[in-house]
Amino acid sequence: MGMLADWRAARDRRRLAATYLQAVLPVADPADLHWLAAIASSADVAERELGFARRALALIVAERDALDDQTAADVAHELVPVTESEARQRPEVGQAWVARWREYSGAFTVRGTAEAPAERLAKVLLQGADIDNPSRDQLTRATQCIHGIRARANESLRGAFGAASLPDDVRPSALR
Repeated sequence: MGMLADWRAARDRRRLAATYLQAVLPVADPADLHWLAAIASSADVAERELGFARRALALIVAERDALDDQTAADVAHELVPVTESEARQRPEVGQAWVARWREYSGAFTVRGTAEAPAERLAKVLLQGADIDNPSRDQLTRATQCIHGIRARANESLRGAFGAASLPDDVRPSALR
């Protein structure tokens, strides 16, 4: 009975991860896409990079904001077929995703800098759109874009997996 219960729990977690990804990945915010397409090397590059940003932030949010450590692993597992299919259809995009993921995750985890994580991620977004020396306005708008993607990912994560809650008589610091 324990193996069956474990299998069902894993299946349910995969279903929740798939629900989360379906809410986060499919479509870029039209205003973000229009803005980035206007300044990127092409509309296709802008669309691809916003897709990579949504995918990267979906993973980052699952790692950082989920209720448990298993959620990030489940989300990453559910993302594998998406990236494998993409790599089979267009190998250059599959290779680009691996490189872009390294850039996004590296920018997020950098320590010892006064620069906010969202600004570092915004720079990665702009570099992926072939904008190596963004203006202050471009960086500000890209940072807003990153904040929007992360907020939607957080909302979707809570919608799929639930929000954290404690009983009224338990302080968060008591859990440490």
